[in-house]
Amino acid sequence: MDDKRLTALLTGTTDLSKASLATRILVSRLRIEVRAKPENLPEKLTELKSFIAKNAFAGIDLANA
Repeated sequence: MDDKRLTALLTGTTDLSKASLATRILVSRLRIEVRAKPENLPEKLTELKSFIAKNAFAGIDLANA
């Protein structure tokens, strides 16, 4: 998944209701943190990529979002 798509997920309001609970919790937290401090977006993208790398289900969840 490319940075453009992940950025859209973190800065938008994409519905994640069909994603796993773990993915929804992480993305929700990252969205809140990015809204509070937009300058931290690169750091939060790295955190999301790391989560996806460790948890294949998250990549599937987000690809289907």
